[in-house]
Amino acid sequence: HGRNPMLSKEEILALPELAANPFKERILEVFSEEGDGAMNFEQFLDMMSQLSSKAPLETKIDFAFKIYDFNEDGQICESDLQKVILFLIQPAITGSTLTSEERSQIIRNVISEMDMDDDGSISYLDFKHGMSKLNGFEETFKVT
Repeated sequence: HGRNPMLSKEEILALPELAANPFKERILEVFSEEGDGAMNFEQFLDMMSQLSSKAPLETKIDFAFKIYDFNEDGQICESDLQKVILFLIQPAITGSTLTSEERSQIIRNVISEMDMDDDGSISYLDFKHGMSKLNGFEETFKVT
């Protein structure tokens, strides 16, 4: 056996702590070195510690930013927010849908609320500032 065995994506997704999280696949992509969801034990512990209720707010904000920055360009832009909305409403599971105009309005509202430098996207600093003002944010980024 190797000194650093891998946990498969399927093994990690089977954990009850992740089962209900709409971002579970994305979380695994972010924390796995290869982006395929498989992790060694150290990566798994890193992921679980950042999802812990004891993780500091700054750690949770950093983690959330990485999850929402789908194209990994250091900004949360309109296309990232489109994906966030789809992950949250999960139309295939919930049957809920939003019109393209409703999605666009939500995206405009989020960017308008959080984009402090008016460049049309949400930088890490914009995101950090917005999330630190949001009541209960820490509670949404934890496993129980």
